[in-house]
Amino acid sequence: MSEFSKDTPVTLGMLQEAMDACGLAVGFALAGTLNTSGTHRSLILAIAESLQTLNVDGRFPGPAGQCMGGVVQGMQSFLISGEKEKGAPLL
Repeated sequence: MSEFSKDTPVTLGMLQEAMDACGLAVGFALAGTLNTSGTHRSLILAIAESLQTLNVDGRFPGPAGQCMGGVVQGMQSFLISGEKEKGAPLL
């Protein structure tokens, strides 16, 4: 992402990209934290699937839905990055 100043015009696409990126980071961190605390992988997957279902059903309208899509992607990204040992650090 480029450097922006307070005077930089912002487009809808830029806002959507920022919400996606924020959601992605939150989802990855959430899944990693759940993993580190010992939550079984199948439960992390169930949480991600539940959030995705709610999002697809329109339970998070507008910008919230945009962000929640990123959260789900972040959780999925963590899960496909390789199975982590119980209690393993996030990084």
